[in-house]
Amino acid sequence: MRQNYMKKMMKKNEAIAAVLCIVMVLILTIRSNVFWDPRNLHSLQASFVPTAIIAFGMMFLLICGYFDMSVGSIMLLSAIAAGKFTMMGLPTPVVLVLTLAVGLVMGCINGYLVSILGINALIATLGMQYVGYGAAMLLWNEVRTLQAFDDAYIILGDGEFAGMYVMTWVLLLLIVLFSMFLKYFPQGKRLYFVGGNKEAAKLIGFHDKRILFLAYAATGVLTSLAAVFRSAYVHKPTQYMGEGIHMTCFIACVIGGGSFAGGKGSAAGAVLGVIFMSLLTNTFNLLKMSPELQNIVVGVILVLVVTLDGYRNIKKLREQGKI
Repeated sequence: MRQNYMKKMMKKNEAIAAVLCIVMVLILTIRSNVFWDPRNLHSLQASFVPTAIIAFGMMFLLICGYFDMSVGSIMLLSAIAAGKFTMMGLPTPVVLVLTLAVGLVMGCINGYLVSILGINALIATLGMQYVGYGAAMLLWNEVRTLQAFDDAYIILGDGEFAGMYVMTWVLLLLIVLFSMFLKYFPQGKRLYFVGGNKEAAKLIGFHDKRILFLAYAATGVLTSLAAVFRSAYVHKPTQYMGEGIHMTCFIACVIGGGSFAGGKGSAAGAVLGVIFMSLLTNTFNLLKMSPELQNIVVGVILVLVVTLDGYRNIKKLREQGKI
């Protein structure tokens, strides 16, 4: 009985992701004498949280069978926009609301292009990536002189409570909320149904376009929230914020159980995948690996996870007699 239970547990992608994270921790513990240093753990925490928040939105989209290439530009634009709002003399609560609104608008545009107009997700979100980056760079010329955000804003990034950053506590709350949403709420369950079987979803009247639109809108808001935390941690926006984060989220979500074919994934899986990627980056830094070697390792991991995901999807279709 216990063997059957363990066998089922190990089949779960979340368990595999957890094992990978444990292996990475063991490697870092053995190879580096500063991994458990509080300063390194704080740095690891600060880089992990914003990425995990974006990965929630990416996982929602993957469950629906879609993705978003523009999250990096949305993060950059949101952070720079927050700087612009601060320079306008607006109070921090207003800055936060307006910054989240930037992500909402970008997410709604993505949702409209993909779900309503039916444009291919790759083309639509890649186009919005360029739009977001261009808009961010136009604003950057006005914001680059900003020395630092207000103290009330900065505390969101480096403020601590009970030994952890405020943003980490927010992440823990989001994990609980999103896990409950996906597991217990009808709208969350519909994400899996729409992603796993689009034709059947249409036949029983599920509004897949509306669900997809809302998923893109939520991803935009979550990306802006991540931008707030990240820019607050470094005290001001930078022109490199969000660079390459879409690929990190892709890899993390697939490692954590998501699939480009849709119908699979969880909030916990997204977090575990991001933990693995953060530990991998921490390994690069602590072991002082060259940027070229880092790119090779990340590229190999991306190819492996996509190939494995494709293999599993083909195997599933063969079992169902569809190919």
